[in-house]
Amino acid sequence: PHRQPGYDPQTAPPHNPLADSFVPHLAQDVSFVLDRLADVNRSDPQGLLTGRLDLARVGLFGQSLGGNVGGTACLREPRLRACLLEDAYLTTEVVEAGLTQPTMMITRDADTMRLERQRSGGWSEANIEETLSTMRAVFDRLPGPGYYVEVPGMFHIEMTDAPLFSPLVQLRVGGPLGVRRVHEIINAYSVAFFDRHLRGRPAPLLDGPSPQYPEVRLDARR
Repeated sequence: PHRQPGYDPQTAPPHNPLADSFVPHLAQDVSFVLDRLADVNRSDPQGLLTGRLDLARVGLFGQSLGGNVGGTACLREPRLRACLLEDAYLTTEVVEAGLTQPTMMITRDADTMRLERQRSGGWSEANIEETLSTMRAVFDRLPGPGYYVEVPGMFHIEMTDAPLFSPLVQLRVGGPLGVRRVHEIINAYSVAFFDRHLRGRPAPLLDGPSPQYPEVRLDARR
């Protein structure tokens, strides 16, 4: 995958102070939900879920702001055993401390981000730099399994369900890869990631280039 130049987590100043300040607050919601699930697993007032939740195999995924928050939640919450982050700036705290869980990053190249800017706005050069450089910096320092999944031709909004609400949305904000192909790729790699690292199942898709998804550039850490 394309590497953004020059991000040094030891010397770089916080380059998104606003996100650095409010994202950790939002990440507390993840711990709150895990606490409540643990309560229900111990004693569900309705008697439906008591003892039935496998909280030893909990993962997180998030896109955009959800990825910002998810990165911080994975840093602070040891109960999260696998972390999947999509197209998200990662805070200075996360970059400096690093993540320890098996982690997958799903994003695209800088040229695709620039093409999206031409068609629908957003994605300044500063946004591109902070997103790709922080994701790559965290990936490069993972102590264990990690996957950097780069999908050229995929636009940011196509990682969500929004383009499926109307064909007009696809015409206005869709990328050259096409939203249905984007969803097929994201679903395949997400399921493979969680199958391997939460369910202990084989996931050969994560071992190298795939003839089924030739668009994808996969960088894997063991």
